[in-house]
Amino acid sequence: MLKKILIYILTLLIPKKEITYSPSYIINTPNIPLQIYWIDSDNILLSSFGYTEIFNTHTRESNTIKTCRECIYGYDRGFFYCKYEHRDIQNPEQFSTTIYQYDSRDNLIFSKELFPTVVPVLCKRKYITLKTAYYFLEQRGYLLNVEEDRYEEIPIKKREKGDTVLSERDDLGKMIVVDRYARVWVYLKE
Repeated sequence: MLKKILIYILTLLIPKKEITYSPSYIINTPNIPLQIYWIDSDNILLSSFGYTEIFNTHTRESNTIKTCRECIYGYDRGFFYCKYEHRDIQNPEQFSTTIYQYDSRDNLIFSKELFPTVVPVLCKRKYITLKTAYYFLEQRGYLLNVEEDRYEEIPIKKREKGDTVLSERDDLGKMIVVDRYARVWVYLKE
């Protein structure tokens, strides 16, 4: 008990060193990724609609993955992707969107028909984050729980003007940042 109190007092008295990162280099990619997934300590998956790339932060080499225009890749203990299909509807009781989730071998894992016209933006094994598909519609966010087959509205996180951290790995001392000029940077811990 006394040891815990002493440790607590020391943590209050000794200021923590602020972690700082500095820009190292720009990733030469034609698209701004919606999501970035760390595959391992060096490789990241840059994922956006119709374009997916694996980038090695150590060697700076990249490999493009063939991606359909209506698909977005994800990584969660393995590769998989989410696909959407929109259709015209005549009334609100009809479904305007079908969301599909496939494994890396193109096997269908999950599908769900939804009324709001949405697209997947984050594709995880247990859930899919969706947003309103068209800019002229009221912008809303949704969470589709794959395990429970449940769908609910969630708040939308908007990217602010300026630099946006897309992915951070404290254990590796690396961070991926999109700057205000839409350039994708690798930052390293100082």
